[in-house]
Amino acid sequence: MNMQKRELNKEKRIEDIFEAALQCFTETGYAATTMDSIAAKATISKGGMYHYFSSKKELFLNLFRYRMRKYFEEMKSYLKKEDSPELRIRTLVEKAGQILKQNEDFYRFCLVFLSQGTRDEIIRAIMTEFYKDSVGTFKGLIEEGIAGGSFKHIDADKTARAIYFLVMGVYFTYFSVDADFDVVEQHSFHINNILDSIKN
Repeated sequence: MNMQKRELNKEKRIEDIFEAALQCFTETGYAATTMDSIAAKATISKGGMYHYFSSKKELFLNLFRYRMRKYFEEMKSYLKKEDSPELRIRTLVEKAGQILKQNEDFYRFCLVFLSQGTRDEIIRAIMTEFYKDSVGTFKGLIEEGIAGGSFKHIDADKTARAIYFLVMGVYFTYFSVDADFDVVEQHSFHINNILDSIKN
């Protein structure tokens, strides 16, 4: 077997483990999930699991990083297609909603991940990095809009944080209550109102 084929097989095996881990963590929570249960779901030996990940926590952290990296790469590809800051923010919101609908299992996993972050410094640091990256993206688009004259002279930091808080709030409320709203429509309503209020 050549090197390229071995690498593809490795990537496929890791993706299978991630998918199995996602289901286990979402269905039973972090504490109740074991490497044995993930191995069984992924149809791999426990020894095979430890070949890729040294512990449940390492797998937990890498699963989050892997899926978030894929998310950001997908979002960046959509943003490149739009010229104006306003359209890029609206596209960001629209595509984020579509991705959510297609990946509800991962958003449920994020609730498990966040709950662990209240007691774990490593998870807290990862979520802090995610928060800063997200707010930084929104802030950059807002500042670009202000400089180009399409947005009013507003506090870009506070507005970017407001967008982030609305994004996180609507998504995680949707997954933690018996929702009486469509998450994509509600999210679009929030962001469109913010954008309409800051446009020149």
